Amino acid sequence: MTKKTTICSKLYMPLKDYPTFNLEKAVCNHGFFMMAPNVWDPSTKQFTRPLRLSDSVNSVKVTISQPHDCSLLLIEVHDMECISDLDKEAIRAQVARMMRLSPKDEKDLQEFQNIHPKFKNMGFGRIFRAPSFFEDVVKSMLLCFCSLQNSLTMAKMLCDLQSELSNGLEDNNSCTQGKGLKRKRNVPEYFPESTRKIQSVRNFPSAKELAGIDVEILKDHCKLGLRAKHIHEFAKDYHRGRYRLRNFEKCASHEELYQKLMKIKGCGAYVSNNVLMCLGFYEKVPIDTETVRHLQECVERGLGIVIDDNWKQPIAKVIIGSKPQHNYRYRILD
Repeated sequence: MTKKTTICSKLYMPLKDYPTFNLEKAVCNHGFFMMAPNVWDPSTKQFTRPLRLSDSVNSVKVTISQPHDCSLLLIEVHDMECISDLDKEAIRAQVARMMRLSPKDEKDLQEFQNIHPKFKNMGFGRIFRAPSFFEDVVKSMLLCFCSLQNSLTMAKMLCDLQSELSNGLEDNNSCTQGKGLKRKRNVPEYFPESTRKIQSVRNFPSAKELAGIDVEILKDHCKLGLRAKHIHEFAKDYHRGRYRLRNFEKCASHEELYQKLMKIKGCGAYVSNNVLMCLGFYEKVPIDTETVRHLQECVERGLGIVIDDNWKQPIAKVIIGSKPQHNYRYRILD
């Protein structure tokens, strides 16, 4: 029996400008790395997930690793023998965003490590995020008013839905339990730019994909509950161009950006602060009841944390002080 040969193309990203980069520490620092479609293998220290190609429609699975004694990242692109220059650029850009490989992120990192030198040797300082702003916002919404386990389940179901959509399943305003979505028209009609061979990769859904289905499917099929309406509205607005990352980057201050995020339905204080953290603003700590529960456990374990009764802002002051860099430290140690 002939063994099937796996097609895999290799890309490289030099790390000479990021001397302290450590892939494991850049990925495994808060709950986002556990949310589908992210997969971290602790035995091989490899990170795997799908990424979008330059058309923003098709996806490919990639595995990222950091070879020993080598100042580069290895990106293995599965099931693609030839990759266009545009697709290479798109893949590298998404990897750079997730791992915070940019001059600005490196500057923030160095400032933080100058304040807390012990973290430099530990490789801490980068906060993992999604390959897109849209995914960061939606996943932040998934973290609200529930346990981390429920958040992980909802993220997985959204990826399962994306896989069904990519296989030609279409919204029919109903969802039959155990049968998924009914077929109404095939994938070329729903996403005319896509090809079944590549699109079949199970990725986190794009704004276009979520905007194109009925909100009841998100609510029932993905178990999103009340947040389904907010995610659906955000997806439609984002797809129409209302919420583009470049529009948020034009904001002159953290407070201006915070107020702009707060206008998005479903983005309360916790979601907005979590998104701000993903964007590189650390002035406020994302705190919800799950955070308080975790911190109360730390108090019970005698870790020297004191919780004020009026916990929302005082708790941040008690734990991290008043400087943005201190917030950064809190997120890393969480």
